[in-house]
Amino acid sequence: MSVLLHTYTFRCRWTSDAFLQGYTGSTLRGAFGWALRQTTCMLRSQQCPTCVLGKTCAYAWLFATETYEGREHGGTVNARPHPLVIRPGDPDRRLDGRPERRGDGSGKAGEAWEFSLLVFGRGREFLPYLVRSVQAMGESGVGPWTKRGAGRFALEKIMAGKELAYDAASGMFRSDAPGTEIGMGAPPDEPVGRLRVRLRTPLRLKQENSLQDELPFHVLVRAALRRVSALEAAYGAGAPELDYGGLARRAESVRLAESRLRWRELQRYSNRQRQKVSLSGMCGEALYEGSLTEFMPLLRYAEKVHLGKQTLFGLGQVEVQPL
Repeated sequence: MSVLLHTYTFRCRWTSDAFLQGYTGSTLRGAFGWALRQTTCMLRSQQCPTCVLGKTCAYAWLFATETYEGREHGGTVNARPHPLVIRPGDPDRRLDGRPERRGDGSGKAGEAWEFSLLVFGRGREFLPYLVRSVQAMGESGVGPWTKRGAGRFALEKIMAGKELAYDAASGMFRSDAPGTEIGMGAPPDEPVGRLRVRLRTPLRLKQENSLQDELPFHVLVRAALRRVSALEAAYGAGAPELDYGGLARRAESVRLAESRLRWRELQRYSNRQRQKVSLSGMCGEALYEGSLTEFMPLLRYAEKVHLGKQTLFGLGQVEVQPL
């Protein structure tokens, strides 16, 4: 049981002041999605589900995942999870939806900044398109006031893990940097009785069509089981053989000893839907006590792949710390 993960870190430099608002992951997702489609789409009149190039198109594979009508879910459901997670360079920057002001803006011309893309499965095949799309983002700008020249940047380097994959100064480019096999390892040798979980970006979990604002341990474990199962089925060797029911039942005996979770209100504007869409979710920390050792491989996997809804935007980034 394993999934191939490629982590590409894009090191950029602002060429004009940028005024980024709210959660940066939403801004990057919108700009990158637009640039990727402009760069890769050859049949603009076609919809992705019916396009003959859908199997080989970077945009269709990364963004326009196949859907089906799921009656039990009450509407259209993704047939596979997005193989892409956009991870802002600093997920702890302003998450309350208001502009961050630092001097004249949130990015000054000449300053360096970075963000990462996590790509599951066939990610290495699409690296040339990722490079060109990020370059196109920089030429057009990100954030508000791009028509006035704000938010422009230059892509300087790309790191594939710890290896250099692209260098603008020398023109060096390589797409053969290996990814990382992620999977369920063995439980730790030392028993774990206390565990701190930190939600670095908003976690959006739905149960019975309602977003959850509390995080009992069994809810966290069920979310991790769903995420791992979906990724393994789509990009690994198939749905893993896990004791789903047993793990979920045993997780109910773990106590939530302390909760410093809070609800973060976030919104983004959807050009496709022509309205504001919520990205709100839980942030903060929770402390759990109980027999936690057997859950550590599952939670370590979850650390690498994010949990819940809208992981494409970088939501659901968790950190686990045994105490």
